[in-house]
Amino acid sequence: MSDKDIKQNEAQIEAEEARPVENDPGMESLKNALAKTFVVLKVIMAFVIVAFIASGVFSVEQNERAIRLRFGAVTGDILEPGLHWAFPEPIDEIVVLPVTKSQTLEIDKLWYNETEREKLTGNKRRPGPTLNPLEDGYCLTRNENVVGSTGGDYNIVHSKWMLTYTIDYPEKFFRNVYVAEAKPGQDVLAVMQDSIEPMLEALTMDAITATLLQYTIDDAIVSKSSISEDAAMLLQEKLNDIDTGIDVESLRVAGQITWPRQVDQAFQRSNQAKQESDAMISQARGYARRILSETGGAGAETILADLQGDELDGEQRAELLTQLAGKSQEVIADARAHKTNIVEAAKANANYLTQLLPEYRKRPELVLQRIYQDAVEEVLDNAQEKIIVQPGKEGTDRQLRILINRDPARVRNNDDEQGQGR
Repeated sequence: MSDKDIKQNEAQIEAEEARPVENDPGMESLKNALAKTFVVLKVIMAFVIVAFIASGVFSVEQNERAIRLRFGAVTGDILEPGLHWAFPEPIDEIVVLPVTKSQTLEIDKLWYNETEREKLTGNKRRPGPTLNPLEDGYCLTRNENVVGSTGGDYNIVHSKWMLTYTIDYPEKFFRNVYVAEAKPGQDVLAVMQDSIEPMLEALTMDAITATLLQYTIDDAIVSKSSISEDAAMLLQEKLNDIDTGIDVESLRVAGQITWPRQVDQAFQRSNQAKQESDAMISQARGYARRILSETGGAGAETILADLQGDELDGEQRAELLTQLAGKSQEVIADARAHKTNIVEAAKANANYLTQLLPEYRKRPELVLQRIYQDAVEEVLDNAQEKIIVQPGKEGTDRQLRILINRDPARVRNNDDEQGQGR
C-alpha cells in the first residue's frame, strides 16, 4: 500500500469520527449517571473537608489551660479558655490541664495508726505500751535542754495536714511531672491526681518534718500559725526546685498537733501545771501593774523603765519623777519636806553654834552650863510628870518611894491639854 492510499484511509477515518453520533438512549443514561456520581463525590469530599476541619475545633473551660503537641513536641503558647482549632490526631494532640481549680490532698501518714472502724466511729482503742514506728506516723520537735541534764530531749508529736494547690504553669507541669495517660472512660482529673499525689505527699511530709524540728513541743501543741506558714513556704521551695509548675495555696493542720497516746496522762498533768503557772504569773503581773498604777499613775511603768536606764542624768531623772502620780507623789512630797526640815534644822544649829562660838571661847564653862540648862528645860517641858529629888548629904543614904499608879486626874488633865494643843 502506497503512501497515498494510507493518507486516504486516515482522512476517511477522521471524517467518520467527526461525523455526529446518532442519539443512543443507553449512552445518555450512562452520561447522566456519571454526572450525578461526580456531584455526589463533590458533596462527599466537601463534607469530609468540613468534618476534618470541624474535628479540630475544641474548647478550653474557664478552670482549664491546654497545651498543643505537634508530632509529640510542644508548640505554640498556652491555650487560654475559649474555642481553639488544631489538626486532628495524629498530627496534633491537645493536653488539657485543670489549672485554676484548687485541688486538695489530705496528709495523714504523720498520724498514729487507726483502723477503718476507728476513723468512722471515732472510738479509740487502747494504745500499746510503746509507739510502733512501722505503723504509727510521727514527727520530732526541736531539741530542748532539760533542767539538770547535760543532754537534750526530742519530743514526738502526731499530726494531720490538708494541702491545697493549683497548677499555675501548665507547660512546666507537663514537661517535668509524670501523669499517666487517661484511658477511655477515665476522668482526666482523677488520673492526674492519682499520678502526682505520691510525689506531693512525700514532699509535703518532708517539709513538715523539717519545719517541726524548728519548734518546741509547746509551740507545736498549740499549732502556732507560723508552723503552717513555714511548712508551706518550704514545700513551695521544693516544688520550685524541680520546676513542677505547682503553686501551694495553703498547708494547714487538720485538727491539731497532739502528743503520743501512751503519755497522755503525763501530758495532761504537765498542761494543768503549766496552766496553773501561767494563771499565777498572769495574776502576779496584774497585781504588779495595779500596784504600780496606784503608786505612780498610768505612765508609771514607762517612767520606771526609763529610770532604770543609765543614759539619764540627775536633772532628767528629777524631771521624770515629777511626772509620777498617785501615792508616789505623796512620798516624794514628804521626802522633800523632810529634806527641807533637815536642811533648815542644820542651818539653825549652825547659826546657833556660830553665835555661841565667841562666847564659848571667852567663858566655856558658863556656855556649857547654859546648854545643859536649856536641854534640861526642854526635857522637863515635854515630861508629863516631874519629880525633883535633892541630893543627900555626904555619907547618908536617901530613900525614894514612887507610886506605880499614876494620878488619874493628872493623866486626864494632860490628855485634855494635848487634845486642845492638836
